[in-house]
This record gives sequence, structure tokens and C-alpha cells, in this order.
Amino acid sequence: MNSDALSNQIINGIKSIGINPTFKNPIATHEPFFQGTNATSYVNDCINSGWVSSTGKWVNKFEDEICKFTGAKHCIAVNNGTAALRLALHASGVKNNDEVIIPPLSFVATSNAVSHLGAYPHFVDIEKDTYGMSPEALATRLEKIVSFKDGKLINKLTGRRISAVIAVHVFGNPANTYSLLDITSKWNLTLIEDAAEALGSWNKRKTNSERIHCGLIGDIGIFSFNGNKIITTGGGGAIITNESYKAKLIRHLSTTAKQPHPWAFFHDQMAWNDRMPNL
Repeated sequence: MNSDALSNQIINGIKSIGINPTFKNPIATHEPFFQGTNATSYVNDCINSGWVSSTGKWVNKFEDEICKFTGAKHCIAVNNGTAALRLALHASGVKNNDEVIIPPLSFVATSNAVSHLGAYPHFVDIEKDTYGMSPEALATRLEKIVSFKDGKLINKLTGRRISAVIAVHVFGNPANTYSLLDITSKWNLTLIEDAAEALGSWNKRKTNSERIHCGLIGDIGIFSFNGNKIITTGGGGAIITNESYKAKLIRHLSTTAKQPHPWAFFHDQMAWNDRMPNL
């Protein structure tokens, strides 16, 4: 499906429920709404505590609440969704000159996070029912272009290693994640879920009534909390996973890889300063 056809399908779907968006009267993806909340008192509590940067009780509470809501064993809050995706890719073994398969319909952050690691976005088409990556297109593409060399999955056309696949849950609509997982498992590829817009979205197999929150079906998932998301922290993101090793590594890398110590500053590897501020 080309971009014009997809745009027309989305617009016609909106019009079918009696809404007619125009340039002067657009429909926002989501708008922040704080009336009747305790946001001001919470912010004042944080300011009065003096802990306004990358540690504090509000960050811990936020991570705990995300775990409770989604069912994730681990949540690491960071400063934006792009950083969350870059950390997820890095912790999953994506390296310089690799290729990461992504859908062409997404915010630019998906391809930026790949590029920030020196890897290459490799686009595979979407399906019209979910707007997510098409499992059929992914399977066809892999069968056509890949070969194994020294235990690595290599793109025969470029000579580069294919190291991961990113499924994007567009507008919070779950991608066909289980079918994508069946394919990535067959090829021993990591499946990362860009669930930036999908907090509160769930997936389930047709043969199983159990619901799994988006971000927890693949190996690792991410959220965004930008101002246009389901909930907002102004700017922010999070990584969720049930893999303890990856969670520990990401938490370490997102806090400059500083080893715990009461006063000495020793950093055991190159890392980032990505943690979400307590404010």
C-alpha cells in the first residue's frame, strides 16, 4: 500500500464517523489534559525535596506503576522514547554496520535510533489491517536476501549482518506481533517492539485468551511519554522487559555506566546519560 492510498484510507475512516479534519481544524493524536489532577502538588513535592534530576522517589514510583499496569518484570524510565529505543537496540546486540528491519510507517525516531548506533534501517512493507509490519512481507524478504555465514544472518545484497526487527504499534494499534515473532524466532532475530504510542494496548493469540501488553511479546519493548502520548511526563520514555540481564544492563548504561560507590566516580564502559529526571 503506497503512502497516498494509506493516507486516504485513514482520512476516509475518520470521516466515516462524522469528523472532517482540515488544515485549520486538525485532529491531534493526543492532547495533554491536567484539569482535576494532582500534577501541581506532585511537582511541588519533587521541587521541595531537592531531588529534581535523574534519581528520586517519583522515578521509582513511576517505574513500579508501569510494571504493575503492563505486567513487566522490569521498567527503566529514560528521558525520551528515542533514547529508550536506542538502548533497547544496543542491549540486544545491534552494532555498527548492522541492518535492522523496520516498517516504513513510523515516526522518524525509529530509524534515528538505528542510525545513532551506526546501523542501517532496512524497510519492509506494512499490512493494511494493522498498519504494522506485514509478516508475509518480512518472511518473503528474508527468504530472498539472507544467508548464514559464520553463524550470522547476512544480507547477500549488502554483506551486512541483519541483527534485529522492530515492530511498530502505529497509533497504539497492535501490530501482528505473534506472527512476526514466529518469523524472527525461525531466523534467530531479536524482535523489539516500538510501543511508543501503545500504552494500554494488548495482544493475544487466536488460540489463547491470555492478553499480553504490547512491548512484552518480543524480546524488549519501549514507550514514549511525550506530550502527544496517552500519558505524558513532558518528555520521557521507558524500556520494559522480562529479561533481567537486559534490564540490568540498560539501567547501568542509561546512568553513564557508573559503578555504585559512596564517593568515587568509576565508569566501566562507554555509556549514556539517559535517565528520566525525577521532576
